[in-house]
Formats: sequence, structure tokens, C-alpha cells
Amino acid sequence: MKKYISLFSFVAALFVASCSPYTDEEPGGVAVQDLCGTWTVTIEASVGEYLGTKDLGAMGKAELDAVNDWVDLYGIGKTILRTYNTAANDKDSLWFDDGTFWYEKFKISCNYSNLTFQADSIESVTGSGCKATMRYGQVIKGAATTPRGQKADSIIVYVFYNDDEDLLTYKFSGYRYTGFNDDMY
Repeated sequence: MKKYISLFSFVAALFVASCSPYTDEEPGGVAVQDLCGTWTVTIEASVGEYLGTKDLGAMGKAELDAVNDWVDLYGIGKTILRTYNTAANDKDSLWFDDGTFWYEKFKISCNYSNLTFQADSIESVTGSGCKATMRYGQVIKGAATTPRGQKADSIIVYVFYNDDEDLLTYKFSGYRYTGFNDDMY
């Protein structure tokens, strides 16, 4: 019996020693953490482009920002967009997941120091064959106000999907989700 108690005590001591809460790991964020997040966005299209009177594909950033006929063409309202780091935690790329709008996911290039991102005719990883061009993507720190009146980061990007039958440029714009239900939609 003494032999079993000694063996049990030895195993218990090993178990307790292996559960040490101390580690050499330092907590920290990901390489592109200020570009990552769950975003509450509206997705709009230009009425002029829809009617064929404007060509947004040829416009620069200042011209796109000046377009004043953006509307929620499909009545989507607010929806979710997700951006997150790659498994390799690269500092020059991130995932762009448009959620329930086009149901596509793209690995895109980013410039973390400028908080900008883009993609030029990059294929979705879903296997659908869809390609997207993303222009002038940017995160602006503290530039948005949530429905609860709190400051949050804002995001804006112009996206063109090659399999869109209307061949429209879509403007995704919104704010980083804060974790509060009132700020989700």
C-alpha cells in the first residue's frame, strides 16, 4: 500500500508541476492589428455608374471620394465585414472577408504603416472564380462615431467584383465593431 501511495504522490507532483502558470511567452498583438477587426459597414453603389453615366473604374481617390450619389442599391443596410491577419502573421498582407454580401474571401496586400490596403484582380479563395479589385482601402483611427456615440476607427474601400452582372464599383464604409450589441447594426 505504501508503494501505491508513493507512486500516486509522485504522479500528482508531476501533474501539479506541469500546470505552472508561468511562461516565457510575452502577450502581444498581430503584425497588422490596427487593420484587423470586425467592421459594421454599409455597401453602396453609385447611381450614375448604375445608369451608365459615370465610369468609376477610371477615377482616382479624390474623384471617388467626391462622388455624391452613393446609395444602398440592394437595400442591404448595415452588414459585417471582417479583416484579419494571415496564419503567417505577415506584415504586408491580410484577409478581407466580405461576409454576407458577395460571400467571398481574399488575401490582399497592405501597407501597415499607412493603414492602407489594396488588391488588383485577386482571386477569391472560395473557389468560385470571382476576382476582386480593391482600391484606396484605408483605416482611419478614431474617425467614426458609433450609434452609441463612442469614437471608433473607420474603414473605407472601393471594391469591383469581376462576376458582377452590373459591373459596379461598391463602396464599403463603416466603423470598427466595439463589442456592444447596440453598435453591431
